[in-house]
Amino acid sequence: MILHYTKLSQTRSGWADRRCIALKFYPGDPITLALIDGDIAAYRAAAAVQQSYDFGGNQPAVDFDLSEAIRLAKGTVEEWAKLSGASDIRVLFSGPGNFRKVIYPQYKANRVKRDKPLAYVETVRALKQQFRCDEINGLEADDLMGILATTPRYRDSIIVTLDKDLRTVPGKHLNPLKEHAPVSVSQADAHKHWFRQVLTGDSVDNFPGCPGIGPVRADKILSGWSGQYLHEGWALVKAAYRDKQLPESNALLQAQLAKILTRSDYDKKMKEVVLWTPHGQPKRLKLNGHAFS
Repeated sequence: MILHYTKLSQTRSGWADRRCIALKFYPGDPITLALIDGDIAAYRAAAAVQQSYDFGGNQPAVDFDLSEAIRLAKGTVEEWAKLSGASDIRVLFSGPGNFRKVIYPQYKANRVKRDKPLAYVETVRALKQQFRCDEINGLEADDLMGILATTPRYRDSIIVTLDKDLRTVPGKHLNPLKEHAPVSVSQADAHKHWFRQVLTGDSVDNFPGCPGIGPVRADKILSGWSGQYLHEGWALVKAAYRDKQLPESNALLQAQLAKILTRSDYDKKMKEVVLWTPHGQPKRLKLNGHAFS
């Protein structure tokens, strides 16, 4: 099999971008990638160069420096890649649409009126021209990082993001603002992070979780669970929802919203999301987008 991807080598002047190198790839050969959250890298750079001026009109005047935003974003990707220790880079972006909004229209509805920084779109375009990037219609950058990190081919890769939600995915992680080297998250710990969020919900993404349960209460509910067997943890989650007179279907919806997709949750051939369920036949959602190369 021939695999085309961007090979990045560190030189005296930084990371040299050699695009579309053809490699002979055989099943089982490990590829260590820095799986970089392009959404965050581009947003932070674009926001950093935008300024507002109030001249007394109805709306403030807005100015931004696009070339500086692009420089900052590229520098961020290169810095994060170097810190991860990986030899290659994949930058991931959220695609148009979102499967979570199909199953729960209120998902991220609290963000509708929040405009992205004016330089964001062009900054993303510049990153796509410089680095090997991926996006899939209907999936978030978080999902792409989760899928790739749990694919055997990329099993030694490092998820590089500031988003704590990715700790629901087992593997190597790096928060470049808080950590100086990758840390490992076990499958059991990933399960615990996930079910904790099923209980607490996520105000940033606008799904409620179980009413009245915050982080401390959630940790207490799950304290007797090792994280190893999902059915044991799910019994605790169901009981917490039942105590609030809510059916299991409510808990299941929250679990599907909170779950960052992993390899088993994405059918590459059919381009479908496989929604998690503790029992029965999983529901599938068709995506209109390209698959990973």
